[in-house]
Amino acid sequence: MAQKPWAEKMGLTFPLVSDFPRKTLLAYGLLETDPNSMIYRYSKRAYLIIDKNGIIRWKKVLDDPRQALSDDELLAALDKVNQ
Repeated sequence: MAQKPWAEKMGLTFPLVSDFPRKTLLAYGLLETDPNSMIYRYSKRAYLIIDKNGIIRWKKVLDDPRQALSDDELLAALDKVNQ
């Protein structure tokens, strides 16, 4: 697992997922395909809150990969899902 040393260095206590074959992107409806793109198969920037059963409880997909949600927006989404 290539990300394990990085996770340990950052002190992360949760597992990180690598999806090189893009199976997770496909399963959650996030895989984009564009024959005109150098990348061809990719994901837009996406934020998901997934419960223990693998069900998406909240999802936000951004068209511009330079955009990012604020921590406050993500925490508000978590609060809403946990109500």
